[in-house]
Amino acid sequence: MRGKRPKKRRILPYALVLVALALLTSLFTLFQGWSRDGLSGAGVVDAAAPTESSEPAVLTTDKVPPVATPQASKDPGATTTQPPVKEPTSSPVVINKDIYKNKKLVALTFDDGPDNKYTEEILDLLAEYNVKATFFVVGTQVQKFPETAKRIVDEGHSIGNHSWSHKDLSKLSAAALELELDKTQRAIFKATGVTSELVRAPYGALSKTLLDTIHKDNMKHVFWTVDTRDWAGSSVAEMHKNVLANTHKGGIILMHSFGGRKHAIEHTIELLPSIIKDLGAKGYEFVTVDELIISGQSHSSVIK
Repeated sequence: MRGKRPKKRRILPYALVLVALALLTSLFTLFQGWSRDGLSGAGVVDAAAPTESSEPAVLTTDKVPPVATPQASKDPGATTTQPPVKEPTSSPVVINKDIYKNKKLVALTFDDGPDNKYTEEILDLLAEYNVKATFFVVGTQVQKFPETAKRIVDEGHSIGNHSWSHKDLSKLSAAALELELDKTQRAIFKATGVTSELVRAPYGALSKTLLDTIHKDNMKHVFWTVDTRDWAGSSVAEMHKNVLANTHKGGIILMHSFGGRKHAIEHTIELLPSIIKDLGAKGYEFVTVDELIISGQSHSSVIK
């Protein structure tokens, strides 16, 4: 009698089911990953929850220049600060003083302004003759006529500190001196955007305290070599003769753009064109005091 063959187990269908389940699981996982990554790649990102301190970021391609820190005022009673020193916006210009070699240089200087009459007329004449000069300004006048002070600088002239109130600085205490100079520096800066390292004491009156103050502040005192005496009401002929006889290489000529007797200096306006022409005919070139210092021709007229 033949024995019965054992029945074969149907393994294949079960295997297919397992494979199908595994495939479905893989597809489901893959779909989730694709959904998350694919949407992110399309520009949808998960944003972090904002906080109270969050600020919007600003993108820029420009470099922000550092802000200069203003120095504390030297005036013990002042509540303001000194004007901040302007940082250079480009590489500093190096001036070779050899360009002045063998040249006869002279500097025209004007004290006591600015005002809106004589200083403006002088600036017009300087522009007409293409001459640069140096203006030693009084702080109270700068405060009254800031537009004229700005014009001085804008047109390429030098500006210097002639005290706040035109007092005799040689008789003042160190604290009072600081106040006179600092207030003027602040007024100049407010009107023009620059400060100056040039100082001319009213009447040319100096003291050890004043010189120590100027030196400590890294400033330079500027005298003159020729006084036109326009402030005294001298005639145009007298002033012209004086200037031509006493001007030498490296000279500094003193005139005024305000003040004088009865606050009238019409003779200065009349004198200026003639000395520009006649000194030019003698081979002189007109420069600012700053240029004269660089050239080395200022000699003892400038105390550093």
